[in-house]
Amino acid sequence: MSKLNVLVVDDARFIRDRVTSMVREAFPESNVDAYENGQDAMKAMQVRQFDVILCDWEMPQMSGLELLQWTRAQQAYKSTPFLMVTSRGEREYVLKAIQAGVNDYLGKPFTSEQLVQKIVKALNKGGKLSPEQQARAARMLQAESGRKESPRSMPKPKGLAQLRCSDHTFKCAIKDLTLREVRVVIKNEGRFPTLLDQVVVDIEQLSGDAVARINGFVLSMQATESRQDTPYVDVRVQFVDDDPDKMAHLSKYIASVR
Repeated sequence: MSKLNVLVVDDARFIRDRVTSMVREAFPESNVDAYENGQDAMKAMQVRQFDVILCDWEMPQMSGLELLQWTRAQQAYKSTPFLMVTSRGEREYVLKAIQAGVNDYLGKPFTSEQLVQKIVKALNKGGKLSPEQQARAARMLQAESGRKESPRSMPKPKGLAQLRCSDHTFKCAIKDLTLREVRVVIKNEGRFPTLLDQVVVDIEQLSGDAVARINGFVLSMQATESRQDTPYVDVRVQFVDDDPDKMAHLSKYIASVR
């Protein structure tokens, strides 16, 4: 085929722009349409035929799973490659996506190399890539591999939390947790906590107990990748609470994830 029509669906503008840039770099002749929710994507799919769909899971108005289910119910899209690109990697989510007909699963954060490999794999199965397109993608992957070492696999998150600052609340994944501090990962969406700012960390799903709200301050921040457009940022929060009940909640939670 001479052109690829690619659909990107993600409620985070930064992720939409990043995925669009990656696809256009690997497939310069491609047309890429990007939308922030499943409903807008569904409307576009009724007007235009896409060759591959790259979709987030959690979005407003219509989730990625709901869009996948609708897609597989359409005659024109029964076999179109659908890649779920999301931070929801828990087994139950993967199984739901597989049952709904997803072709592949890519966890965030990801590199351009990982994304292109998934696209090439999906399109090659359907014979939708020309030899020229395959060769170009292979050259890009080889160059990407030569520029940097293969990324280390991200450790499995130890839970979910919210990082509440004075003017914004960040959804985050817990990387590590002790009774004195927590390390979380937030999406790079153009705004960040302020260093040394007072914050509250809401730690969710504490074995059926209420959410623990721990007071602290931002001790440090670091990009997860050595580049300016890193998709995620590590945030380290020092706790200042000495409340016995909160410490008991934390102790239980830490014991459950070690």
